[in-house]
Amino acid sequence: MKFTKNFLLLLVLAFVFALAACSGGGDNATDKPADSKDSTDAPAASEGGGELVYVSGSDAPTLDPHGSNDTSTTTATSQIFETLTTYAADGSVVPLLATEFSSVDETTWEFKLREGVKFHDGTDFNADAVKLSIERIIDPEFASPRAVVLNMITEVVVVDPLTVHVKTAFPFAPLPAHLAHNAGSIVAPSAIEEERSGGKKVDENPIGSGPFKFESWNRGAEIVFVKNENYWGELAKVDRVVMKNVPEQATRVAMLETGEAHVMLVGASDVERVSAMPGIEIDNVRGTRMDYLGFNMNVAPFDNIKVRQAIAMAINKDDIVNGVLDGQGVEAVGPLAPTVVGNYQGLTPLPYDVEGAKALLAEAGFADGFKTKLMVNEGNKERADIAELIQAQLMPLGIEVEIDIIEWGTFLEKTAAGEHELFILGWTTVTGDADYGLYALFHSKNFGSPGNRSFYKNERVDELLDLARQNPDQDARNEAYKEISEILVEEVPMAYLQHPDFNHGMNGIEGLFVNFSGTPFFKGVSLK
Repeated sequence: MKFTKNFLLLLVLAFVFALAACSGGGDNATDKPADSKDSTDAPAASEGGGELVYVSGSDAPTLDPHGSNDTSTTTATSQIFETLTTYAADGSVVPLLATEFSSVDETTWEFKLREGVKFHDGTDFNADAVKLSIERIIDPEFASPRAVVLNMITEVVVVDPLTVHVKTAFPFAPLPAHLAHNAGSIVAPSAIEEERSGGKKVDENPIGSGPFKFESWNRGAEIVFVKNENYWGELAKVDRVVMKNVPEQATRVAMLETGEAHVMLVGASDVERVSAMPGIEIDNVRGTRMDYLGFNMNVAPFDNIKVRQAIAMAINKDDIVNGVLDGQGVEAVGPLAPTVVGNYQGLTPLPYDVEGAKALLAEAGFADGFKTKLMVNEGNKERADIAELIQAQLMPLGIEVEIDIIEWGTFLEKTAAGEHELFILGWTTVTGDADYGLYALFHSKNFGSPGNRSFYKNERVDELLDLARQNPDQDARNEAYKEISEILVEEVPMAYLQHPDFNHGMNGIEGLFVNFSGTPFFKGVSLK
């Protein structure tokens, strides 16, 4: 079938960032590429050039966009790799490496590809490259932790050099939004073939088609990208981007203040201070992330629902949002942010009730409490502060919490392998659709690195998640997600804490674009 107006409106509803203006009509989805919209705010008088310094608290575990499902990897690889589609500033999905996309039938999407695009090694971007990259990420033998984003795809058919048909196992309306995820990055066939022949891995040889090219990586210290002079669209304005790993948040703030760094994601507790600094601007995005306290349900006593409920009831979320985060976010009533399509905010969360929590803990056989360990990644002051707050709030229950702050890559490895008890983490619904916000975190197929680090399993939740992603009716999907959310609030595989804002501090730059998942794009940035 061709796009009907109603189908397009349904698709836009599934894609658009909550409260964003919707636009519809037409038989095909076409728009200016992200190349055009990223730089619209940059003044024409900017001369360009120079070196942009971005500081973050964690190094990327990998530069293979199919290799790890984490924020640091996404931020780094989004500068050098591109996807068929991308997210516009309002959250809608627009073409990027594709020029248009349309629904052929219920389980087939057609993508027309951009002509004249070259990878960084000078080879051609074409339909074969799309087929190779997508089939790589969904290959069970490759075992990508990001396969969950695209595992509804069964086949990519090359129609001609600039046309592909992407086939899915069932009708899946949000497919263009999922292909805009960093997991849908198109890697140069030359890099994939070299890896398969026993040469350098894509992690060491990241060749994409983006506005920046990989130059060097001093692991744990910095990654350097340089301008792609042969980029198919408008060229990047700066000559180099240096992404520096600086674990101490106070040091990152000081670097921003002095101009040693040009941009950083500002922790909520520092937003007011940074905003008051002369010459510093703040870019605020109300995002789709949910931060949570996770339980390893394979480890006692967190296999006991009453223990999990007691812990959730002992945590005062207002202390987190208005204390630790200084009001930069909203309390979570469940797993989905208000900005996610398919969210239900009418949930009744477990109340903050210390005495009730003590009673539940006694019923579970832990009247005197117990000792446990809470794992937090380094480089995130807010998470460390939240960990200390939770530590203090669980003390009246007799629960002694040891906080273990560890390096980001090790944190991901240990929580994926189940080598943890409690942990604090966040999950950003990058597609803006509830399927991504729930399926990876709670479906029993996704234990470990794909997202389900709580090792939660509920047959009804699995059934509803499968039904919701296969149903083209948005109202039916919403009902399924409502029931799922109600079950998740009751069974507490995690304590849903807050939905934080994304605040990027900028010193001496303009033209930064940050999408609703909090990913910064540096192509349109120029130094003042």
